[in-house]
Amino acid sequence: MNLIKEIDGVHDPIAKECANGLGSKSQSHENADGLPAKWTPHQWHFDTLQVHSGLEDETAHGQCSLPIYNSASFRFKTSKSIEAAYSFDNGPRSEFYMYSRLSNPSNVGFERRIAALESGNDALSFSSGAAAILTVAQSLVTVGDNAVVSCSVHGGTYHQFQIILPAMGLQCRIVDTNDLEQVAASIDERTKFVFTETISNPKFAVADLEGLAAITRRTKIPLIVDATFSAAGYFCQPAQFGVDIIIHSATKWIGGHGTTLGGVVIETGRSDWQSNTARFPQLHGKRGRSGKDPSFHGQFGNRAYMSYLRWDFMRDTGACLGAQAAQQLFIGVETLSLRCERQHHNAQVVGNWLRNHLRVAWVKYLGFQDHAYHQLAQKYLQNGFGTVMTFGLVGEVATAWEVIDALKLICNTPNVGDAKTTVGHHWSTTHKSCSLKENEAMGVYEDLFRLSLGIEKVEDLIADFQQAFDAVPLEPRKALI
Repeated sequence: MNLIKEIDGVHDPIAKECANGLGSKSQSHENADGLPAKWTPHQWHFDTLQVHSGLEDETAHGQCSLPIYNSASFRFKTSKSIEAAYSFDNGPRSEFYMYSRLSNPSNVGFERRIAALESGNDALSFSSGAAAILTVAQSLVTVGDNAVVSCSVHGGTYHQFQIILPAMGLQCRIVDTNDLEQVAASIDERTKFVFTETISNPKFAVADLEGLAAITRRTKIPLIVDATFSAAGYFCQPAQFGVDIIIHSATKWIGGHGTTLGGVVIETGRSDWQSNTARFPQLHGKRGRSGKDPSFHGQFGNRAYMSYLRWDFMRDTGACLGAQAAQQLFIGVETLSLRCERQHHNAQVVGNWLRNHLRVAWVKYLGFQDHAYHQLAQKYLQNGFGTVMTFGLVGEVATAWEVIDALKLICNTPNVGDAKTTVGHHWSTTHKSCSLKENEAMGVYEDLFRLSLGIEKVEDLIADFQQAFDAVPLEPRKALI
């Protein structure tokens, strides 16, 4: 596994933004740390980008952090400046702010920071991860189109592709996306994208990203990945393996403290899918009042889709992120690596402790060599195997619930990626409306509990489990099972 936390080629404007924020200048000699004389922007490490990328080039008062621009709209000094702003000449890089549904300086700072971490061209923030997935899907398809979707996605995402989007005219071909032959066979002339998750929730199926990218390249359609569980590039950087569009629920590891809902979409520029006129005519049609203005692709090239998503789609659908939420998520990112490192350590220790406990029937964690996706995890993940596991307890499910209720430190809540350790139960929450067959495909069973490790002292987490086991003893006959 690659344990080096370094971005391979951060794309402009993020690199420029990062360089400006750090005051980077060419040097005529090596500095005191022995760094190269010419220290170019793309060489900043992942941990450094978390703290410095996305900061404003010019500040009104010299502030060192990103302010909350709590304004619904922005004033224009002249009518000429309004006309220039609405021409969108700079596409997703536009420095014009008009209305916060389209863009806001707080949001742009957050978007640039995430794009830097994911080696992306551009990013766009949303009110939630669910809103991000739905909006991207809607923006790419028309009635009668289809998409190939993983069968092991999260329950809410599954509901979107199984119920909501088909009602709007999209045919969703739900398959095992690690069966590359099945994926290839499911694609036809009306297929608009392939969708999967880097690490599925809660099955922990690791996507074969390179294999999927090779398939989508042949038909020039985007490979879209929900990378929430790979923590904004810390555990996996999908762009390095050919993924075109990356989506995160920023509520989880990005924000990191369970305070703020948000989502973000990143386009990576890793393929030329946007040039596919036949499949994506919305990027190639002439625009403007007279129909003579350049198309999105004609004007912006491989930044066409993100220009369209922001200026044409977000403008009139409105699932935008608020400025206060953007600033909270921006700040949360600054401790991403620190949190993930501790959380991963806690996952390893607690996972092994649970696995060896007489009260625990089974534990599934990507870090275990006997996990079905451990080999793929070794190929695609870096810095460890994630911070989430699932487990089942010996005895009846009702007894297991008593143990969960007896926990004092660990929170019972349907969330992950928090600084606090949380435990959840898909069967009775997020997957309650799914059939038995659907739940089985997603790896959800009644006795399954999901554990997302926080940053607490690991000895305290173990002590909390032990006191809960002690508080709910098993009957002798059950303990012998």
